[in-house]
Amino acid sequence: MSAGPSDFRSDTVTLPTRAMMEAMASAEVGDDVLGDDPTVKALENRLAEMFGKEAGLFVPSGTMANQAAVAAHILPGEEVIVETNSHIFRYEGGGLARVSGAHVRTLLGDAGQFPMDELERAVRHPSIQEPRTALLCLEQTHLFSGGAILPLPYLEKIFSFSRERDILIHVDGARLFNAVAETGVDPSVYGGLCDSLMISLSKGLSCPVGSVLMGDGGFIERARRVRKWLGGGMRQVGYLAACGLVALEETVPLIGEDNSRCRRLGSVTLGLDGIRLAQETVDTNILFLEVTASGWDAPMMEAALQDKGVLALAMGDRLLRFVTHRHIQDPDVDRAVQALQSILEG
Repeated sequence: MSAGPSDFRSDTVTLPTRAMMEAMASAEVGDDVLGDDPTVKALENRLAEMFGKEAGLFVPSGTMANQAAVAAHILPGEEVIVETNSHIFRYEGGGLARVSGAHVRTLLGDAGQFPMDELERAVRHPSIQEPRTALLCLEQTHLFSGGAILPLPYLEKIFSFSRERDILIHVDGARLFNAVAETGVDPSVYGGLCDSLMISLSKGLSCPVGSVLMGDGGFIERARRVRKWLGGGMRQVGYLAACGLVALEETVPLIGEDNSRCRRLGSVTLGLDGIRLAQETVDTNILFLEVTASGWDAPMMEAALQDKGVLALAMGDRLLRFVTHRHIQDPDVDRAVQALQSILEG
C-alpha cells in the first residue's frame, strides 16, 4: 500500500521510475526543434514502427497531440465528427474551434462507439452550402465510459466506412496500451485502422511528460508546424523522451495489472449499499461509481474518503471516479473498499 494516501484520482499522478530518472540523467540530447535530438528521434521511430506508421512527433501533452492532429488533417470550416462525451470535445478547452477552426458535429455513442445508422446520416453530401465532412475522431479507450475498449470489429467497420466516403480517422489513444494489454491485439493492427493516432506517456506508462502523435510523413510535418504554433517545440527534450523508451520495456508490460485491479475494485463494490457501478463493464483501469446513498453526493463522498486516506475524484454531483495505475497495489484496493464500506455503514 502507498506510504501516503492511496491516490485513485487519475493515472496522471504516476511518478517516473528509478530507471527513468537514470535514463534522463544519461540521455544523449540535441535541439529537437532543429531536428537533431537523437533520443527524441529514437522514441518517435520506435513507436511509429510499433504502430505501423511512417513517423512520430513528440509533444508535451495529449491535448496538444489531438489538436495538432485535427489541425493537420482538415481545413478551417471543414466538419469533424466526434462522440459527445469524448475527451477531445469535452475536456480540451474548445480547441477544435480555436486551433483548427473546425465545424464540429457530435454524435452520442454507446461506450464511445458511433451508432452506424446515425453516422451514415451525419456525413454531409457534397454541397457548397454545407461543410465537408473531413474527419472522424475516436477515443481508445473511452474515458467517460469507464475506459471502455472499442472492439476490433467495430474499428474495422468504421475504417471501411471512412475509406468508402473519403473521410480521415484520428484516434485519441491516450490509454491505448490499456486496450492492447487487455485484448492482445498487436499495436500495428490498431495503427492500420486509422490515419493518425496518439499515445500518452504520462498516464499508465508513468513518464513525467509527453505524448507521441503518429501518422504518415506528410501529416507529421504538418503537425510539426501546428506544434510550433502552439508553443510545443522544445529543445533538449530527449531528457523526457528517454523516459518513454524505458517505459516501453518497464511499465507497458505491467499495465494489465492495472486493469485487473480496477476490475477487482469494481466487483467488490458491487456488494456495497449506497453506491452502484455506473458503467456496463470494467474493461480497463477506470471505474465510475454512482453515489446513491441518502444524504450523500459525490463531492461529500470524495471528502470522506480523503479523511480515510483514499483519494478519488468527484465528477459532478453523483459520479465518483477511481483510476488504477502502477502506484496502486492490492492493499490500496482493500483500503478503498474498507473506506467506502465504513462511510456507507457508519
